[in-house]
Amino acid sequence: MLHQNFIAEMFVGKDPEASYTPDGRFVVKFPACWSRDAEEKIWFDCVVWGNIPTSDKPTTKELGAFACFVSEYVKEGDRIMVFRGRIKGTADGKPRTWEDKEKVVRSASLELVVFELAITQAKADRPARTPSMPASSSEDVSEESSSLAAPTAVQPGDVFSQYVSKNSK
Repeated sequence: MLHQNFIAEMFVGKDPEASYTPDGRFVVKFPACWSRDAEEKIWFDCVVWGNIPTSDKPTTKELGAFACFVSEYVKEGDRIMVFRGRIKGTADGKPRTWEDKEKVVRSASLELVVFELAITQAKADRPARTPSMPASSSEDVSEESSSLAAPTAVQPGDVFSQYVSKNSK
């Protein structure tokens, strides 16, 4: 069997739902979306497998620490980085599709079994945008809030110095 390694940054579409399979295994599921731009999006049905607990009041370790972490800390709107995962389609290897009443395919999704992820930016930590606020504006960013440091020296003939001298007149 070939080893598959999947790495992607994506947004969580809904809070994770924790449940148990019929055989008692702890499982956490949530949808996540990867997109290149507004037009190109791929949705994944993410699955994090835990363990089959042996006690009535299972501990985090017994359920599976990673599955418990995802269940508790990953939230809708969070930006996550999946470092290790395996993509699964249908039995014939194709994405699952959803058709409307007119038999038009409206969406397709793949299952992504997640083995390792990190929350790269919680939704609560991102600044809220109003509809009139531009996507990025250098005028609104102060030096204190900017994560980019101003250049300390500009070499003659450098592209940045040409840009600054041209736009400061």
